[in-house]
Amino acid sequence: MTQNQIERHQLGQLIGANKRDHYYELHYSTGDIARLYILADGIFRYFLDPAKKFDENHSSFVDLSQFNNDYFEKSQPKATSDSLIIKSGNYQLIFQQKPAVMSIFDETLHRNRLVQLSPLELGNDQTTEILKQHKNEFYFGGGMQNGYFSHKGEIISIKRDKITGKGGVLTQVPFFWANSGFGELRNTESAGNYDFGKSNPDATILKHDTNMFDTFYLLGNSPKNILAKYYMLTGKPLMPPKYALGLGHVGNFLTTLWQPGEAKERNAVMFEDGNYYIRTNKPEDASGKGSLNGEEEYQFSARAMVDRYQKQHFKLSWIVPNYDVQEINEEAMASFSEYAAIHDVSAGLWSQNNTPKASPDTTFIQTDTTDPKVLKNDALILRNNLKRKRPLIFSNTGIAGSQNRTMLAFGDIGGNWENIPTQVAGFLGASLSGQPLVGSAVDGTAGGGNAQIAIRDFEWKAFTPILFNLDDQGKFSKTPFAYNSKMTQINRAYLKLREQLQTYLYTLIYRAQVGEPILRPLFLEFPHEQVNYTPQVGHEFMLGPNLLISPIVNGREDGNGNSRKDNLYLPNHRTMWVDLFDGKKYLGGRVYNKQSYPSWHLPVFVRGGAIFDLGERNYVLYPQGKSKMVTYDDNGYNDYSRNHVATQITSDLEASKLTITIDPTQGDFNTFQTENTTNLNIMCDGYPDGLTVKINDKEIPMQEYGTVDTFAHAKEGFFFNTNYSWMPEFDQYQEKKQTALQIKLAKRDITDSKIEITIRNFRYGNETLVHAITDSLLRSPKQPMVDPDKISSHSLTVVWPQLTDQVQIEVNGILHDGIDGNSFTFHELVPNTRYTLRLRYVAGNKVSEWSDPFGAITKPDPMNYAINDIHVTSSLASPKDHPIDYLTDLKLASEWETIDGVSEDEPLELNFTFNHLEHLSRMVWVPRKIDHQGDPVEVSVELSSDGVNFKPYGDHLTWKSDSKNKVVGLRNVDAKAIRLKVYKSSGPFVAAKEVIFFRDKK
Repeated sequence: MTQNQIERHQLGQLIGANKRDHYYELHYSTGDIARLYILADGIFRYFLDPAKKFDENHSSFVDLSQFNNDYFEKSQPKATSDSLIIKSGNYQLIFQQKPAVMSIFDETLHRNRLVQLSPLELGNDQTTEILKQHKNEFYFGGGMQNGYFSHKGEIISIKRDKITGKGGVLTQVPFFWANSGFGELRNTESAGNYDFGKSNPDATILKHDTNMFDTFYLLGNSPKNILAKYYMLTGKPLMPPKYALGLGHVGNFLTTLWQPGEAKERNAVMFEDGNYYIRTNKPEDASGKGSLNGEEEYQFSARAMVDRYQKQHFKLSWIVPNYDVQEINEEAMASFSEYAAIHDVSAGLWSQNNTPKASPDTTFIQTDTTDPKVLKNDALILRNNLKRKRPLIFSNTGIAGSQNRTMLAFGDIGGNWENIPTQVAGFLGASLSGQPLVGSAVDGTAGGGNAQIAIRDFEWKAFTPILFNLDDQGKFSKTPFAYNSKMTQINRAYLKLREQLQTYLYTLIYRAQVGEPILRPLFLEFPHEQVNYTPQVGHEFMLGPNLLISPIVNGREDGNGNSRKDNLYLPNHRTMWVDLFDGKKYLGGRVYNKQSYPSWHLPVFVRGGAIFDLGERNYVLYPQGKSKMVTYDDNGYNDYSRNHVATQITSDLEASKLTITIDPTQGDFNTFQTENTTNLNIMCDGYPDGLTVKINDKEIPMQEYGTVDTFAHAKEGFFFNTNYSWMPEFDQYQEKKQTALQIKLAKRDITDSKIEITIRNFRYGNETLVHAITDSLLRSPKQPMVDPDKISSHSLTVVWPQLTDQVQIEVNGILHDGIDGNSFTFHELVPNTRYTLRLRYVAGNKVSEWSDPFGAITKPDPMNYAINDIHVTSSLASPKDHPIDYLTDLKLASEWETIDGVSEDEPLELNFTFNHLEHLSRMVWVPRKIDHQGDPVEVSVELSSDGVNFKPYGDHLTWKSDSKNKVVGLRNVDAKAIRLKVYKSSGPFVAAKEVIFFRDKK
């Protein structure tokens, strides 16, 4: 028997159990002892400590103080011939004797919530739990896994790597849950990985690098219920002050240097003196330096930036002036904070790993630490500064429990389309991992310079919990007015829209306290559609229950230069979706393709039935069926749990009768005004002929007004507006407005007024909700097919004989609309997957019968042939943030670089060693994306079959310094190791995103 076999073993047969004072003690034949704690309804803790010390509070992120012994005392153990069954509420925890596996049975559902496939595997350095996986079971959590929110069939790493792009892990959260109704929180700070069916589709394999197995099992009937239980253990998300919802600016006004530039330079910025400047790292070239209050030169100061936002008509809410610089003059910071406060801007401090010396005016802190002790000290400082006001901490990373202390705010490398879908999915993943307050810098940090990407990034991030710029980290400015006046105007309009939606967003942040994510994957609102659980719709999200946002994620354009949007999915065939900006209505339950959006127009859709409070009881309603909204408000800065108000509004459209009820407002806070007006703006398609308004069951007379001006001066009445817009900043982009019935109610005590409004002959969206009619005169398509020459791992092209202008194509059961011509290419498909299609012709609202099914299988992902686990060494050292390991980690978001440069006499040597002899096809050098300073331009390749002796492979190669991948053909080459020498680089160092070696497909 090997040493490793001695160190690792499976949990042996269950041989005994005792009920102690607050836990069950379980004994196993292998000598292991475990404890079972019953903390609450559906919260169980299984704790196996090989050292048998059982320190119940060993974790830094679990708070057990709120739990008492009630549920444990009520639990009932029962022994059978082969099991120990512990009953708690409606759950049975079943511990089988041999093999020693556990399952949790739900008596209300009459099924198991969770089943262990085999006994726990225990070792000195790792513990493993294997659960049974079901076909329709999907998995979420694991922290912010950049680019992913749904993990079925994947392996995720529970270990922060600070890589902000796709494949990186920004937060280390050992918590996951399944849509079948259970979750697990592993009570450890050690790294781990969770295999959700990649190795075995019938098993979920959970590993952590620790010899202790300490896990909380969470049972719940909904995602909200499971997240709420996670918060019981780790703390509720913080409730930020209201200013945190506004626009933020993070910059370095302490060490940033400026040198004269020219207007033609893409990264040049025009300052108030009329001259252009660019950032520089060379003091000898600089003519200006940043400062807080203009101690150096005013136009380069933090004060000037506050003034600049004001001049550009962007309301700035918060600012960090010392990003990435720990040392700061307290007196100068106090002076700046005072100046910012005069302009209604909150000033904060950036801090690294130690608590900063904050001036009394500091209102918040931005940090890159997750140390609970440091964060606790930061919060104490802020509480002392702010008295009873809410402290706020932004952090660019996190662990389990971070949601209780920080908002997650980070920056990526800008100027890349792939950042947008990566961040959308990552934000959703963070939300499903218990961190609902998340945001990323508009257009990233370094990099950038592409105006179209920057504006599309600002647009969708206006619908996220945090909106901010992170400046002075690269060549390009990141302010919302960095580009031309057209772009500035669009950004300004989206910021105004965000301000109008503040009550809606603030209500969602409050609801996050009880487990309702702010940003939601589609399945949270539409759980009965399987596609909503998959990455296929991971580029879209719901902001609360009422807004669906589908960001522009690539640079594809139509013939007019507008963004082209394919694969836009609107769920639920019974739901009407309304374009937020132009009012166009869409039927749900299908994918829309070939949609065109000019640069001002983000695809945002209002769900039928939505109700919005634009603040001050100014409501906008999109009636469909029955719907309800509860708006929340407080004074925005101190206690919210007791001092807040809530107002419930319901809308019920049945046939052509619409009933709207506004209940009396409940609650109070110290600046709340009980006397208030009420305004309703009800979207509709035609003039309704009957309106009744009752206040506390008493009907009040309502006068109709015929013009906008007379209605504007009225205290009470209604107006049928055929030119309505509740977003005036966007009126300049479109002539056609929408139709709405507007109702004004005079000031009343809203805590003592129940308002009931009845409207007859009401129509909205009736035509949209009518489904297509099958026409027998339209013949069924006979020859649609997938073009065999146009199949890749992520796309396939369908061709058909054209009979009508439009067709619809069903792909794996999902209807695709908006397709014309005689061919169409589906992108963003899953590699090595069978797609079954049907096609039908469309003429107006009539359709033909479906064609016979046809289809194809996408090609395997080329990355399946990429060699992983390569050992790489370098003759030159690398900085800590860009280690040599990043060169072969198969994550294109990570970047490696050297500290020093190369020469002909002293080239860089990179040695790549495989685990065994590999039959290769090619090597691919992927350049880094920030710039092209470190691109190799002269290289050579050497091969080794034994890993010791090398021989040259061909002549020296000359590469261009550009964004294209550099491919070296290695067909029919067998190698144990490869050496790459770099003799010349485009800059003072060498850098790359990745070097990938592909084995031959044969």
